[in-house]
Amino acid sequence: MVAPATLAGLLADEDRLRVFAAVALGARTVGDAARAAGVDETTVQNVLHRLVQTGVIEQRDGLRISTEALETAARSRPGRERGASDATDEEQRVLRNFVLDGRLVRLPARYRQKRVVLGYVARRFEEGRDYDEREVNALLGELHDDTAALRRYLVDEGLLERESGVYRRR
Repeated sequence: MVAPATLAGLLADEDRLRVFAAVALGARTVGDAARAAGVDETTVQNVLHRLVQTGVIEQRDGLRISTEALETAARSRPGRERGASDATDEEQRVLRNFVLDGRLVRLPARYRQKRVVLGYVARRFEEGRDYDEREVNALLGELHDDTAALRRYLVDEGLLERESGVYRRR
């Protein structure tokens, strides 16, 4: 089995990547791979050893990419965390559809869901503390790229107050 990080590391080397690509495009012999990759046969043999050893390339009846090894690497990618660990159970039911690996990937279209998401976001701000726009953007930027939209929604929903460029959680 080839781990995704191992596969990435193998193909990060330019010669191994060229040989891998040559085999993927149909080179079946060391000579074919050398010509297609634009390297000499000694280089192909040197990098081929590592690619065969890790199971990425098979040498039965000529060179072939091991689709099984690639499929295994694709399936074994790390799981992604949906939702937010610091959310309430009620928030979690909504957030798991909109938060991936701690980042808000999109805002809900439905008002009730949007309100739950915005309430969760608003809790990032301490009650009674003043924030300038730079601080607000820094906090919101940890969750979502469109800080202006989030900031506007929080103000529009009355979760943050804005006065003279100073924000405060209600």
